[in-house]
This record gives sequence, structure tokens and C-alpha cells, in this order.
Amino acid sequence: MDIREQFTEFTRPGYFSRVDSTHILDLHIGLDEKGRKAIELRFNCDPVKVTGTSAIDVSQYKKKEYNTIRFSLKDDDMSGLFYKFCDDIIEQTADLKKEKDGYKAITNRFFQWKKMFVLSKNTFLTEPEIMGLIGEILFLRGYLADKYGISVALKSWSGQELTHKDFSYKDIWYEVKAISRGKNEVRISSLEQLDSETDGELVIFSMEKMSPAYNGVSLNKIIIETVKLFSSSEEKDAFLSKVALQGYEYNDYYDNFVFEISNMVRYKVTDGFPRLVANDVPVAIVKANYDISLSEIMPYIIREED
Repeated sequence: MDIREQFTEFTRPGYFSRVDSTHILDLHIGLDEKGRKAIELRFNCDPVKVTGTSAIDVSQYKKKEYNTIRFSLKDDDMSGLFYKFCDDIIEQTADLKKEKDGYKAITNRFFQWKKMFVLSKNTFLTEPEIMGLIGEILFLRGYLADKYGISVALKSWSGQELTHKDFSYKDIWYEVKAISRGKNEVRISSLEQLDSETDGELVIFSMEKMSPAYNGVSLNKIIIETVKLFSSSEEKDAFLSKVALQGYEYNDYYDNFVFEISNMVRYKVTDGFPRLVANDVPVAIVKANYDISLSEIMPYIIREED
């Protein structure tokens, strides 16, 4: 039984049960006195101060037999994230050799998850924005991470910072777009996006929206998976800050948008590539967006061997 199913069995506030009789730690899940989903550790060592977030209450108290640290979810719209947090705590502490190391391991784990647990403002990204952010993350952790390493890939990502290119490293830049499968054009949203004195790449992901039950790519899923790829808490924070700059805050709402990725195609943006740039339009035109026909830029496709 997975953690989501286990929580459905709890109906009475204040009732907890042990997650696993064989787990080295005395971990329990259930509903706290306010009826909120919660996970707690019962331990026998000196506690430290741990503060919660706008979405997670952290409480610590002492009984005669043991101390307890409890993490309670304030907003049910973040239940999906909370289940993943619980799973992560259980899995990451299962191989501990000493029970006394459990409290420190769990508090450290919470510090890594903390940035995700922020109450949503209930203003959501649009479907094209969701697709675009998925495309950028796929490119970061896929092609760029393979080519330069995950740390360099992260540093090269501009997010919504003051630059017109999605990724730039040394003398190469990449502009990433996501389109629906079967579409034959891609929208360029400014004169600056493909404008550069150096060659770059236009990277296009084709994807198809599927049902929420499909085992595909969703925004919540890919962000949680990608956070785990970074080895340091500083890089995890930097990644989450970049996705937050694009308007993302965790919410189960995003689980309704599941995509199958058809392919990724890279195009060389060089002399002759069809594009509008500031120097080639009348000075009175200061802003423009336009569509490029994919069938017309096939000669610029970068093949695997390139």
C-alpha cells in the first residue's frame, strides 16, 4: 500500500500508526488534532529549533517516553507534494545504521524540501507556459547536463532573469520552445529572442497532452525529480528560485496537465536563418512577435552527428 492509500484510511483526528514495522525509525503517519495530514518521528535525543513554512506546521514536544517532531500539512491542495515528502523521508532513512541518527537525517531532509512548501497564491501558469517550462527543464537536465554537467547547465539557465536567451554558456546560446505535436509553426515572442552576433540554437520540443492518468511528464513531477539531481542545497535552492521566477508554486492543479514528449529538434540559428532582428526592422517598430514555419527551416536541423 502506498502512502496516499495509507492516508485514506485515517478518519479520526489525533490517530497515528507506524509506517513500517521493520523501519529502523519510529515513524508514524496520521491526522493531527486539527485533522491535518501529518508525519512524525518519535526519538530520544536533544531536539533543535526547526521552523515550518506557510504550508507546513512543525511542532516538537516531549513525553515521558520520547520526544516527537511532527510535520503537519496546512493546505490539502499540496497533498501530492506532502505524499512525496513522506515517501522521501521514509526511503532516505531506511538504510540508517543507527536510530539516533534519524532526527538529524529527517530535519536535514525537511530543510531541503522547505522551499517547495509555500502556500499557492492560486494564480496558475497557462497551458502554454506549463509546456514551455517543462521544455526548458527537460533541456537543462537532458542535453545540457549531458554536455556540460548539471551544475553548469543550471548556471547557464536564465529563467526569467534580465536576458533574452533561455540558456547561454561561453559563446553559445539556446532558445527553447514547446509546441503541440503536429503543429508546423513556432512562436517567437520578441525581436531579441533569436538576435545575436554569435550562432545559437533554437530547440523545439513537440508534446501531446494526455489524460491525468497517463504515465507521462507533468510539471510537479519533473520539478521534484530534477531537484534531486543536484548534490548541494545551494543548487537545489537556485533551481527552485528559477522555477519560482517563472510563476511556479507547487499545487496539485498541475497534475491535470500530463504530456507525452514526441521529440526534441535542434536548429542552428546562423546566417540565413529566417528571423526578425532589431536592426532589420523599421526603427519605429520596437516590439514584435512572429511565427516561423518548421518546414521552411529544415535545412538548419542539427543532426545527431553534428
